[in-house]
Amino acid sequence: MEDPFAFLVASRCCDTLRFMQEQRRPIMLPPEPFPWPFDGDVYRMAMGLRSQDPTQWLAPDAGWPAQLAERARLLRDRKWDVLALMPEAKAAAAELLALLRLHLPTRFPDWFALTGDGLRSQVTGTVLDPSSFDHPLHMLAHLLPDDLCLLTASAGGWRLTGGAVCFPSHWFLPHKLGKPLPGIHRPVPGYDATLATPVDRLFDTLAPGRTVWRANWTLSDDPVLFQPGTAAHKPADETIQAGNAGDRLLMRVERQTVRKLPESGAVLFTIRTHQRPLSALDPDQRRHFAAILRSLPDEIAAYKGLHRTGPAALSFLDRLS
Repeated sequence: MEDPFAFLVASRCCDTLRFMQEQRRPIMLPPEPFPWPFDGDVYRMAMGLRSQDPTQWLAPDAGWPAQLAERARLLRDRKWDVLALMPEAKAAAAELLALLRLHLPTRFPDWFALTGDGLRSQVTGTVLDPSSFDHPLHMLAHLLPDDLCLLTASAGGWRLTGGAVCFPSHWFLPHKLGKPLPGIHRPVPGYDATLATPVDRLFDTLAPGRTVWRANWTLSDDPVLFQPGTAAHKPADETIQAGNAGDRLLMRVERQTVRKLPESGAVLFTIRTHQRPLSALDPDQRRHFAAILRSLPDEIAAYKGLHRTGPAALSFLDRLS
């Protein structure tokens, strides 16, 4: 089934300015943030959880229109690669839509308004109605730039049972669907020994309504947001040298939030992807990132594909230190 809203959202994203002028609303989306993913001076494997300000959860910013347009294209052209909902997550998806239908207009009334059973998004200039979509995650994938994962409890642990994942960093929703947390994270070196127990404990004990966030990162030579494959593990691109690495290499940061839904008990995991070329980092960030790259264990560097991007990145960062 072709996505009925994808073309409309993509085209209207390009018309946001005209729409807002017609509504006599100012264009005042705040700048897109770039969450810094490191706490210490050297790399360490940790969840790195921080409390989420409830007033800023899923807050609109200037990066939304372009990312929403790209999501609409993917939902039209590769729908079954980026969207899935298993029967056991249907109640959680409906609960999530009801939650966000309340949250967004309440917290961000300049950008969202209730209309019938749906929402008007001033960011894209569209009215999104549940009847136009296959299920709630389908609608929410057009509403938010964040990827959305629903995990439900089972005898085998927390399983990924629903997702709208348009901007994966070298993983693929159909391959992870239905798997428990250890299976989802099996490629991550050290996950079982270091993170499996605290992640399970977080999901088990997180109070409904409380939201926490963390950041994850990688280094990419490809600005495309949809990266489901293994490009990070291909041979290094020899055209990237110290002289051009600042513009060719991107720090790709995911701001991830975790929240438990009170009625279904499902856990919502959101992923907002931000990218910035190394040349846009400030001097302190460049020095910090270089120290992190040098401190990575070999297995983590290999997992992140840094044999492809790391040497050129360090050459560039060292030149400007």
